[in-house]
Amino acid sequence: MKHTAQDNAANKVIMVCVTGQRSCDQLIARGLERAGQGSSVHVVHCVETGRNFLNTPFESDAIEYLFTAAQLAGAELSLIRSGDVEDALVDFAKDKAASIIVLGAAGRPSGKEPLVMRLQRRLPEVEFDVVAARG
Repeated sequence: MKHTAQDNAANKVIMVCVTGQRSCDQLIARGLERAGQGSSVHVVHCVETGRNFLNTPFESDAIEYLFTAAQLAGAELSLIRSGDVEDALVDFAKDKAASIIVLGAAGRPSGKEPLVMRLQRRLPEVEFDVVAARG
């Protein structure tokens, strides 16, 4: 999807949901692309309680990588552990008054309704920018 300068109006709150180390740079870049001057970018990684951040047993390295990527982009980073990832993301979006949520396209079909569709239903006032994975 092509975005115009009008999309980059000031004072937007961009929420970038990252799930894996491979795609986080691409997603953060899209968030910055969507942000205008005066906008804020919040990089969020939320995992279910008991699971590793960025799906790796090398959690401290993954967190450091994510922190550095967010810092270089001038974004704020939030790491969240929750018993319900969907609820946590909805609460975060409402708390920050997110106007745009950037997230990656769903991977393999799980038989469950994709997270983005559930989030769209719960956050109808928010624009969703779904980024396809690079090949």
